[in-house]
Parts: sequence; structure tokens; C-alpha cells
Amino acid sequence: MRLAILTFAFLTSIPGAVLVCTQQLELTTLKDEVRPVIAQSSPSPTPVIQQRRDENDVIRVDTNLISIPATVMDRDGRYITDLRKEDFQIFEDGVEQQVVLFEPVEQPFTILFLLDVSGSMGYRMDELAHAANAFISQLRPDDWLTAISFADFPWVLFHSTRISDLGKGIKIQQRRDQTTTMVYDAVDDALNRTRKIKGRKAIVLFSDGAGGGIFASAKGNLHKAEEQDALIYTVQFALPTEPPRHVDRKYYVGRIGQINAYMKDLAQKTGGRHYKIEQISDLETTFGLVADELRRQYSLGYYPKKRLEAGQQRQIKVKVRLPNLVVRARDSYTVDKDHLKGK
Repeated sequence: MRLAILTFAFLTSIPGAVLVCTQQLELTTLKDEVRPVIAQSSPSPTPVIQQRRDENDVIRVDTNLISIPATVMDRDGRYITDLRKEDFQIFEDGVEQQVVLFEPVEQPFTILFLLDVSGSMGYRMDELAHAANAFISQLRPDDWLTAISFADFPWVLFHSTRISDLGKGIKIQQRRDQTTTMVYDAVDDALNRTRKIKGRKAIVLFSDGAGGGIFASAKGNLHKAEEQDALIYTVQFALPTEPPRHVDRKYYVGRIGQINAYMKDLAQKTGGRHYKIEQISDLETTFGLVADELRRQYSLGYYPKKRLEAGQQRQIKVKVRLPNLVVRARDSYTVDKDHLKGK
């Protein structure tokens, strides 16, 4: 099934192929493709309300604040979770900034769970549901979760819901329609949603990364991700290393390289992590690593000393004053026009 899908996916971008759409699409000739719909065993989910938390749960700042999630480890890879605001230093373009926002690791997270359910995933729905529920079970009761699947287009499985209100978890059922993988459109939709969310937030993307977009592109996704303070964790299902028989090997290898770079860059540019799995059975363990790290995140923030200009890219370096500790955080950001409001 995966080889058939990849064959058509790569043929669509070969010069001379006849297509109405100019974007690369992932196509399949299979008629029994499915889209999962999640039915919750808990009561009806709460509607999307961006200002949904109590006033005491949100630190309100104006839009010139630059927010940076960060994790700290010792040299043995153990998370350090008891640091204070004065333990951190932030440098922008080499100039030290004043840390004005500090949220310790205990603060809740808002997570957008983005699941690829295109044709290549259709026969793994039970295992995907099991891994997804294992991930949810490791989040904290006061974390918030939105779950979205995608193939032709994003499909909201449930809107923003507190983990403690999810009941026993979620079930995945199958429907017979979507057949392509609009991964760029799905990521763009997720970034648009997280832009409106206050506080600590992350996107967890599970996909092989092969596909395209009608309304968005890989380059556009990466640029928009750099403008936001949401972490992105990408869990990539490995693609076959050898091309289908009638696809040029050089082209195939080049395309695989582009796909891998896209999935890695989404994570690295936002301070998240990129994971690659070979078997769907590895998914539960990998989701567990993501959930564990989300519980160890600090949130830091500062107002840049240098005036912001739209489109600028600025370099960031986060340090701790204590010896033998390693900080992982994003190393740059692009100034979005929304940051300029209120100047």
C-alpha cells in the first residue's frame, strides 16, 4: 500500500505529468481509503475558547514580548526542573536581555495533536489510537489538548479540552473518503490555531512527511513557525529507502531528502525535537518521550532592547549560570508584524 501511494506522490511532480493542481499531491488508486473520526467516551468536549482559562492561569503581556520555551539537562541527560528565574540568561544578537517572564515546569501546557491518517496510515488505526491514548495518559490533568487528523484536509477530532475532562480516552473509527496528504495545509492550520493561544503551547505532529499542500508550502510552514513561540515535535514514520520501479532513483532520493529536512527543520527551528520511527509499534515509546519532555519545559520571556522591524531574523542564546548544565531552546526567531503592535 505504501509503495503504491509513494509512486503516485512522486509522479505528480515529474515534469510532463498532467495535473490540474500545480502543487505536489500524494495520490492513490485504492478505493477503500479511510479517515478516522474520534468518538469520545467522555461527555461532549468543551467548545474552542481561546481565553478559556481562569485569569490566574494566564500571564498577560503585550505583543512585543519574545517567549522562549527551554529545557535544561545535566551532562548525563537528566532533566533539571528546580531552577529559578535568576539562573537564566538570554542573549539576542549577542546582547544580554532582561528576563521578565519566568514560568516553572509545573505550569500547564496547551498541546495540539496532529495525526496523519492518509492512505499509508489506514491499516494502522488501532495501533495509532493505542499510542495516542498512551500519550494523553502521560499529560498532566490541567494540560489542555486539541486533536486533529488530516489527509485531504484537517479534521478536528475534538476541540480544546482539559485532560482531566477527557474521561477514559479516545477511540478511532474509519470513514471512506480522503485519499491524499495535504501535510503543509495541516501544519499551516495548526500554526494558525496556536497563534491565538496564550501561555505554553506545543504542536505534536505524526506523519511520514510525504505529501504537499494547496494553500500552504513547506517554506511557508517553516517561516510561520519561526514567527511563533510554539514548540513543534515531529514524529516521522520512515519512508522506504528504495524507489518504486518506475520512479527515477536520483529524483526519489532527492525528494526523500527534502521531506526529511522539512520534518527536522520544523522541530529544530522551534526548539522541539525530531524523532524517526521504523515500526508503528515504536510510536507509543516515542510519544512517551515527547510527553515527558513537555513536563520539563521552562518558559522564559524578554522585551528586546533593539527596536523590532518586521521580517528581521534575530539570533537567540539561552544560558544558565550554573556549571555542567545544557540548555536546549530555539536559536532564532523572525519578527512577525503582530509583534510590532503597541510600539
